[in-house]
Amino acid sequence: MRILILSSLLLLTTTYKANAGWVSSGGQVETLTLYSHNQILVKLKNNNGASVASFSNKEYFIVPASYAAESRNRMYSTLLAAKISMQEITLSYNDVGNCDAWGSSPNVYRKIVRITF
Repeated sequence: MRILILSSLLLLTTTYKANAGWVSSGGQVETLTLYSHNQILVKLKNNNGASVASFSNKEYFIVPASYAAESRNRMYSTLLAAKISMQEITLSYNDVGNCDAWGSSPNVYRKIVRITF
């Protein structure tokens, strides 16, 4: 019985880890667009990132309105500093889920989960 339970837990843990992971894309910030409903769109120069089936928009990344204001502000200031200094950054996003739809439009963007210089 003990072996069965341990095997089941191991199988669940392994399955969970295999389903999602971070994908990273690097480059200079080409455009940084702010919207009044607290969404920030980001496009990198010469790098649209990995193609992920659940995202209809392959050009832009998003800092969604659902993030806490402090998190959005930190991400925005980091992105703005990178754009002004023309320094390359790396944006990380999940390869499964973690999408942000744009209202009723067909655009679904990749949510940025980490920014690094």
